[in-house]
Parts: sequence; C-alpha cells; structure tokens
Amino acid sequence: MSDPGTILVQRLSSIGDIVQATSPLSTLRNRFPESRIDFMTLSHFAPLLENHPLINRIVKINKTEPISTLRSIGNTIDVDYDLVVDLHNSLRTQIIRRRIVNTETLVYIKPRWKRFKLIQLHINDFEYGFNQRRLYHDCLKPVMKGQIDIPDTTLSISKSEKNQAVELLKQNGVDIDFIVVIPGANWETKVWSADSYKKVFSILLKETNKSIVIIGSGKDSICDKIEIDNPRVLNLKGKTDLRASLCIISNAKGALGSDTGLLHAAEALTIPAVMIMGPTAVETGGGTYLDRSVTMANEDLWCRPCSQNGKTPCFRKEQYCMMSITPEKVINSLENILSV
Repeated sequence: MSDPGTILVQRLSSIGDIVQATSPLSTLRNRFPESRIDFMTLSHFAPLLENHPLINRIVKINKTEPISTLRSIGNTIDVDYDLVVDLHNSLRTQIIRRRIVNTETLVYIKPRWKRFKLIQLHINDFEYGFNQRRLYHDCLKPVMKGQIDIPDTTLSISKSEKNQAVELLKQNGVDIDFIVVIPGANWETKVWSADSYKKVFSILLKETNKSIVIIGSGKDSICDKIEIDNPRVLNLKGKTDLRASLCIISNAKGALGSDTGLLHAAEALTIPAVMIMGPTAVETGGGTYLDRSVTMANEDLWCRPCSQNGKTPCFRKEQYCMMSITPEKVINSLENILSV
C-alpha cells in the first residue's frame, strides 16, 4: 500500500471509545505527518474532538439517519479518501465505508469470542497487557513499519476555554483547587453507592482543602444523591454540555468516578483518575492508563466481569464487585494521585 494522502477514521460512539481512538489517531499522524486525516463521528459527540490538532476535519453523522442516507453519505462524500480506518465496525460504519470507492480499508476486529468466553465461561484467553488501545492498533499493522508504540490519548482544550470554566466555578464559590467527580454511568451496575461517595467526600473535606465538583447528565440521579450541604461541594448535574464538562475537568487536580467515558476523557486531558470498576474489566474496554491513575477493582471475584458494558443485572444477592470497594480504599488511591 502506498502512503495515503487522505485518511478517514471512523468511530461513531461513545465518549470513552472515541477518546481511546485518539491513540491510534496519533499513530497515524506520526506515520503520515503530511496526510489529511478526517474523523467521522456522531454529531452529539463531535464537541469531544473540537480543535484537536491531529484532525483536519470532523465529519458529523446524525444518529437517526436512515440506511438510505448512510449510503448516500458514502457515495457523495466530498473527499477522495485513499484510506478508511474503521475503528467501530458497526452496521453504520460498514454501510458508509463500503460506498466510498477507490479506497483501501483497515477494519477493527472485535474480540467477540474471547469476550464471550470471559464473561459467560470465565475463561480468559486475552494476552497479558491487553487493552482497548492495543486492540485498535492491531488493524493499523498493514501500514506501519516495524513495532508500534502505543501513544496516550489526547483531547484539546484552549486556554480561553479553561479560563471560562474557572470563572464559572468561581461564580459558584468553588476554588480552583478541586477534584471532579463523575459518578454516573449508562448502567446502574457501574454506579458506586451514594453512601460510599458521601463518606469519601466527608473525609476529603475534613482532611484536605480540596473542593468537590460533581458532573453528570440530567439523567444521572446519583449526582443528587451524593450531594452534601457544604460550600465546597458544587453539583453541576445537567448544567454543562459535553464541551463545558471537558473544560471543567481540564482544570481539576484529579478525577473520581465510574468506568465511564468522561473519566477516560479526564486522562486524555492529563488529569489522573481513580476509576471504580465493578462488573466490567480491562478486557471489556475499561480501566485507566496514566501512570498516576488507579483502577479500583476486585480481581478476586469469580463472577466478574459479568458484562461488557454493565448492561447485565447482577444475579447475586449483593453486588459484591462494587460493595468490596470501600471508601477507605478509594481515599488511599485519591491521596496517591494527588500527592505529586
């Protein structure tokens, strides 16, 4: 394959997966520094990649587009791409890329059989050191020369955006020395208990000068459940869009929360994170990456992981994977990431 002058990377959703896709994006940019690289994603996730220095253009797709429209997108796209890298391999990305003519394609292969055996049979056939970024990079091998180094994920927030976020916090009485807490998740099984969060907050407020900023969508009821009456605690549930959330996160000293997309985004903004991971695992796409970050998980439970994304309800009397992660353990991890 000759060096491509134009490249289209596809990853339509969700936040965490798009963030992880910026790692192979960096690899492509390093390999082809003069090439045009566009990134295709769903419109409501596009703010995640705004002003990204590695991307020439964001190609936005509406989530509700019918198949006929997806076909026309592939037929009528206004760039003759030499290479399409499909890091999603979903029905939608397949329909679009197969309509782009005269192009080479590289496609991410999902480890469905390995994940089935891991979740259903508790047989782990994943190689040591497996993670989602490495899996994405596997499909790039045909265009790489030699060994592939796996770069960190990256997002871009401008200085003016960071300053606007600081002003918003100051207007709400919050000092810049704060921890951002992202307690929500798409599935309840991935959400730590409200009482546990409150215990962590009480210790932090008593033993440190840190403020606490809670971020979540309007549907994340856990944000209200963990809010405590203290001027150093600010609940911004439903008050920030995706871009504003990123700007606030970029100013934090550390992040705490579920195995969820915005916690991956925190790491891409070089903010160390403590991730509370219950029913999911590194092999299903979870886990932290920065050296200072910590993944809190009970590796000794025979029943985990029980789901790729937390969708499967817990069948046991108690959800031991979350209960066994105590506030004291989380406080110790937070102290470690904040000590540098």
